[in-house]
Amino acid sequence: MAIFKPGFFIDSVLAISPEMLKKSNIKSILIDIDDTLTAHGSPIIEQDILNWIHLITSSGIKIILVSNNFKNRVQKFAKKVSLPFVYFSCKPLPIGFFWALKKTKTKKNEAVIVGDQIFTDVLGANLFGMKSILVEPRSKSKTISLKIKRFIERPIKKHIKKTHFCGGDELK
Repeated sequence: MAIFKPGFFIDSVLAISPEMLKKSNIKSILIDIDDTLTAHGSPIIEQDILNWIHLITSSGIKIILVSNNFKNRVQKFAKKVSLPFVYFSCKPLPIGFFWALKKTKTKKNEAVIVGDQIFTDVLGANLFGMKSILVEPRSKSKTISLKIKRFIERPIKKHIKKTHFCGGDELK
């Protein structure tokens, strides 16, 4: 079960502050797009997310988008938020994380993976030996595959919440 546990489990990326990251010596955030920064498949980026990106990057912390989606989707989103990206990252396999660290010139212990899925983002982080933050999805699942994943994740999330594994002062 530990392989599915994130370092933090929070409602939204908006709860991640530069102070929290700096306290844990985090210099880069490797972040998912769909249901983490915007609704799944949506081209709309809400102002609160744009403000958060600006807050984090202006504090000197790098953000790189790491998505399993195709180049066209990821590139369009990355252009709107002026961030570097890795597309078709094959999460939970480590290849996308490896490329993201290379692009940001960051070591594993100086980065955190942020995403909405246990079986891609958190599992991938744990397999790669990185810190992770799990966030609640920004929208309801629309595809059958996402509905199935969310259904399977539900008891794991319930266990994480029940054991008070929702963070603390520093990322684990």
